[in-house]
Amino acid sequence: MKLRSMIKKSSTLIYGIFLICALFSSTAFAQQDTKADTNKQTDAAKDETAAGDKAKDGWMTSDYKPYISTIKDLERLSKEFSEFLLKRSIDEYSKGFDTLEDMQSEITRLKEVYKNTKYLNEKWYWQEVDRKNAQDRYINRLKIEAKMKSVTYFTRAINTLDEIKSNELKNNEKFIDYKSKLFRIYVSVQYDLGNMKPCIPILERYVTMRDENRKDIWAYKYLSSCYAVMEAMLDKSSKTNEEDIIFYKNKKNHSTLMAVELQYGIESPEYKEVQKIIQLDERKSEVINIQ
Repeated sequence: MKLRSMIKKSSTLIYGIFLICALFSSTAFAQQDTKADTNKQTDAAKDETAAGDKAKDGWMTSDYKPYISTIKDLERLSKEFSEFLLKRSIDEYSKGFDTLEDMQSEITRLKEVYKNTKYLNEKWYWQEVDRKNAQDRYINRLKIEAKMKSVTYFTRAINTLDEIKSNELKNNEKFIDYKSKLFRIYVSVQYDLGNMKPCIPILERYVTMRDENRKDIWAYKYLSSCYAVMEAMLDKSSKTNEEDIIFYKNKKNHSTLMAVELQYGIESPEYKEVQKIIQLDERKSEVINIQ
């Protein structure tokens, strides 16, 4: 009886311990499940936020490519696209400017070397002349090569700038400053290379850009020379229409007067003297046309 009673008590104790362990285990599992659910909800919220950043309201626009020209043109009107084009233009301008700077540095270095070198093998004067002529030809070749290369960059910069459609950006004073600077260096280099014709439309755009440019004496000096070259070229051609020659002559004379007016003033003796020369030039053309 005692043994049976002890076994029964022991069984009851073990069963009680088992129930307590089971209770603690179920509570722990329940807490883990709750924590897991909470973590899942947090991760899901993060994913949803990330997805929302990439595609607000469900639109995934990063790979969108419009097939309607109107929409394409509309996108080009955006300030962001215009700023991208402006950066590209400035990059091209910087390449061209660096090319000219490197050329100038190299020429300065060469001239210093030529100056300090002792040419002991030269016995005759003609040898010195030939050597100096060869050095000058090499320097001129360096100039031409660098300027031709830089013009390519400046042309790209202008073409890229012309693609900008944002009125907000185009009316910005800093944008106009950069555009004016780009036009000036393009004309200067093209003129040095003897390419007068492409300078004319750029200069004509330059002087209409703002009042400051309209009063730039160098713009009219370059314009008058470019018009004069075009006039002379057309005058030598047997197939040229006389009206085209007169057109460039009038443009040349107007630009010349503008340059003199800006430099000396409209009441100055210099202006009046140039005005007389231009009047004689125009009368000569009238006489030729009458004949």
